Amino acid sequence: MQRYVVAFKKGVDPSQMATTLNVAATQFVDACDHLQECTKGLEPERILHFPEIGVVSATLPEDEAERLRNDPRVASVRISREIASTPFVEKLTDARLKILTELALPPWHVLLVNADKCWPKTTGKGIKVGVIDSEIDKDLPYLPIVEGASFHPDAPDWFGTDDFHGTFCAGIIGCRNTNPRMVGIAPECDLYALRVNKNNSGRSEYIAAAMTWAARNKLDVVSLSQWDPNGASDPHEPPWDDVAAASDLLTQSGCIVIGIAGNSGAFPNHWVSNPGRCPQVIAVGATNRDFTWWDESSYGPPDLPEESSVEITAPGNEILSIFPKGQYGVGRGTSFAAPQVAGACALIRQLRHDLKPDDLRSRIKQTTKNLDPAGRDEKFGAGFLDCEKAISDLIA
Repeated sequence: MQRYVVAFKKGVDPSQMATTLNVAATQFVDACDHLQECTKGLEPERILHFPEIGVVSATLPEDEAERLRNDPRVASVRISREIASTPFVEKLTDARLKILTELALPPWHVLLVNADKCWPKTTGKGIKVGVIDSEIDKDLPYLPIVEGASFHPDAPDWFGTDDFHGTFCAGIIGCRNTNPRMVGIAPECDLYALRVNKNNSGRSEYIAAAMTWAARNKLDVVSLSQWDPNGASDPHEPPWDDVAAASDLLTQSGCIVIGIAGNSGAFPNHWVSNPGRCPQVIAVGATNRDFTWWDESSYGPPDLPEESSVEITAPGNEILSIFPKGQYGVGRGTSFAAPQVAGACALIRQLRHDLKPDDLRSRIKQTTKNLDPAGRDEKFGAGFLDCEKAISDLIA
């Protein structure tokens, strides 16, 4: 017995879903609400229902899963998948921090993507940015969180200081300039903490629940620095059905979703991983400071559709940000490139809140710095993020 994600075809209502699963409809619980209520794990008998997207998550024997795959009302059945964040971070000593930040403030990556040149016109003020990640330190005055929720059934709170990753990513997006060593790409945006990870592990259903919450609460931008830690199992692995449907829902609500290509560039299976493969999740790759490709950034295969490939790149190696409890670190990974793109979207959105997600997606790609003479590339996507160019024709 293990947990499966079952996606139903359009038009199948909850009563038909229950009949198909041979259970009573009363066994269904709203996935978004229930995962927030859990504090001591998800009971195997609970059937998580995502009513907006026609997906359920249920513990099933293998033969039952196979039966469902042959049911005409079912679109797909797959085993629940693990997600993880990027652990490649070094906590800085005071001496090394001083060396890094004496050279430039804002940090070098902020300068490289030209975010600072946008601030006279836009700082992301009033734009609601969700950080789907691990816990975030709630006691940092320069990283205020407007609201938060935990969708990990073993984590009752969205906040905490045991795992640095959520705080680190949130800092890249929206650290206030009141911090003496660090400032985010969009330093006045409104940050929302959506926890899906505990001890560097979660499940795809938790992401889908967080996305559902983001859609219900009308967030403008979502940053998703989570991936399959094993990399894509096949060069043409399909998108994860639950996350794909939830990101569709989120995009339809007006929110743009920024994800990561993954960190399997040095693996034999170096391909873009889920959930970055989902068509409505923009997969961000990582570069070094000199605009060269960071050699652990996932890429390809070259025939992957554009919406499932690396779409854009940003700095991802030796990125400075904040740790819980007021400390600092440098990290490497696509996890730390994606928040820069999310911050850029917040800068644009402040100036043009009416832009639809597809228009915003096109804008950030069409205004990139091209890093490959041939144009779009499996490692760099459309090119390197340029915040200044992305807002250049917009009026404050």
